[in-house]
Amino acid sequence: MAKRTKNEIRPVANPQPAKVVVRSEAKADNPFALSGFRMQAIIIALVGFLLYCNTFSHEYAFDDVMAIVDNEYVQQGISGIPQILTTDAYQSYLEKKNGSNQLAGGRYRPLSLVTFAIEQQVLGLNTETDAKAKDAKLISDMHVRHVVNVLLYMLSVVVLLYFLRYVVFPSNPLVAFVAALLFTVHPIHTEVVANVKSRDEILSVLFIALTFIKAFRYREEKKMKDLVLASVYFFLALLSKEYAIVLIGLLPLSFYVLGKKEPGKNSARSFLPYLVPLALYLLLRMNAVTGPAEGAETNVMNNPYLYASLPEQLASKTVILLDYLRLLIFPRVLVADYSYNQIPYSTFANPMVWLSLLIHIGLVVAMCMLIVRRHVLGFAIAWYLGFLFLVSNFLVDIGAPMGERLIYHSSIGFAIIIAWMLCKGFAQIKQPSFKQAGLGGVLVIIVVLCGFKTIGRNKDWKNEETLFLTDVKKSPNSVLVNNNAAASYMFIAKKGATQEEKNKWFGKAVEYFTKALAIFPNYYLAHMNRGLCYYNMGYPEKALPDWDTVRKYSPNQANLARYLSIAGKYFFSQGVKYRNANMQDSAIIEFQKCAEATPEVPDAWYNLGLQLYGANRLHESRLALENALRDAPNYADAQKLYAIVKDK
Repeated sequence: MAKRTKNEIRPVANPQPAKVVVRSEAKADNPFALSGFRMQAIIIALVGFLLYCNTFSHEYAFDDVMAIVDNEYVQQGISGIPQILTTDAYQSYLEKKNGSNQLAGGRYRPLSLVTFAIEQQVLGLNTETDAKAKDAKLISDMHVRHVVNVLLYMLSVVVLLYFLRYVVFPSNPLVAFVAALLFTVHPIHTEVVANVKSRDEILSVLFIALTFIKAFRYREEKKMKDLVLASVYFFLALLSKEYAIVLIGLLPLSFYVLGKKEPGKNSARSFLPYLVPLALYLLLRMNAVTGPAEGAETNVMNNPYLYASLPEQLASKTVILLDYLRLLIFPRVLVADYSYNQIPYSTFANPMVWLSLLIHIGLVVAMCMLIVRRHVLGFAIAWYLGFLFLVSNFLVDIGAPMGERLIYHSSIGFAIIIAWMLCKGFAQIKQPSFKQAGLGGVLVIIVVLCGFKTIGRNKDWKNEETLFLTDVKKSPNSVLVNNNAAASYMFIAKKGATQEEKNKWFGKAVEYFTKALAIFPNYYLAHMNRGLCYYNMGYPEKALPDWDTVRKYSPNQANLARYLSIAGKYFFSQGVKYRNANMQDSAIIEFQKCAEATPEVPDAWYNLGLQLYGANRLHESRLALENALRDAPNYADAQKLYAIVKDK
């Protein structure tokens, strides 16, 4: 046996390798094992499909009208994409309605609109001239868009699962799977999936998850293509929705908490390359978006805290944070709109305000302590609070007090926290069979309960009518929901077989328009449509005060001039009828209404002047004729009559 030299290194018995977190999916995994990505992805995708496949036959509802139905850029197909990329998301709709931007900061979310335009090109441009045929084409197209929305949702939750496995829980695929499952089945997401307009939320989460995946891959493998892809995905996430701006803080934080043990300053420096896509996005946004129109901030429908004092604003915004948390924990009542005045202003005398404050201060403290320890829950809480703060109205006025779609991103952080707590809790059970059965049983209960709620809520999003006639019962104090419920009854009335049946539904519409106006008297859209209901019911004299209110305070409302012209012609014909029947006083009343409805029409004033002259009301006749000659100085008949009455 050879002797060992003095400097020979002896092998260590049973060497212990250093613990290394592996972020790649093991290729040797049994593809049918529950711990494998493939099987987990199949389950998650299948659950998403089963929950939302009942939306495939849905039509358009709520914001679909602004984003798709009345968006000319989308309806133009591919040729409309340049306009989509260079304008506010709602510009086409506002131009069609003779409106202007009413929201602070505007809305620059072109990516989902681009997908709608591409779909339109594939489905065929809507060139129908008949109104019924055009609407039938829109509805047929929406069926396809709903299918695409569900497929994108399925893709996004599978990518989210990969993100959770690869970035957040690289050594614990079970927690990653539970978190992805909880996110997929949560009923609060029905608005996002069932309302096609909210595809921007789905695309945003998809590209945010891809950004994290490629950013971490670049940090570990240092391949330039991964950095390029991460930057591209970040840019696409920003184009999907502004919420990706939160990655300015979350991405470096993830490097610090979830990455290799390195100084925090290195994690911060790692974000520098992503400033390039951020700068490009901001440049495009500044070029496309304009500020809100003059007076927009004085409309409570755009500024929900307009009538609140500063303490009331702070208290109301604080208590709404608790409302979001309540919906995430117990999503029993879901509605499409929470705008004025469904959520009353709160004060600091409300104990719920203080409870919300304590809970969220506690979350901030816990987040900081956990981040220092580089604990995954520190990152999860930061994710939850970061996206929540963005929609809380504390940072910027978003034009609504709250909304279920607004918590979509934050719910990922919530799902991570709940999944970690569940798995950690059941891990304390020493009996393996009880541990697995217990966790499995809890997940089955959650999936069944959430699935029942989700599938049921999806039905409400079938179309405008089903949505708002359902939600008005759950959101009775919302101006917008009452107005939209009334508009739904108007739509039903127009399909009535008899005038009696039409009047029944127009009457219901008037009831809800009146309720909306009782909450917000200056809601001129409700005035306009209530007037239209009255007119269609055969009461044009009741319509005129509503339309006159609109003309006085919001003269640029779409269709107002047309409605007033129709009313003017009706009153004129009634005036002629009463004149021919020698019913002088009645004729004067009708011509007065005609002149009131269409003061720019000289004939209205001339016939009123003529009728007043016949009643020997000469002073009033002269004033009416002066109005006729003001707009038509060469009106021969008016000149002749005026010459007779001016000196009397």
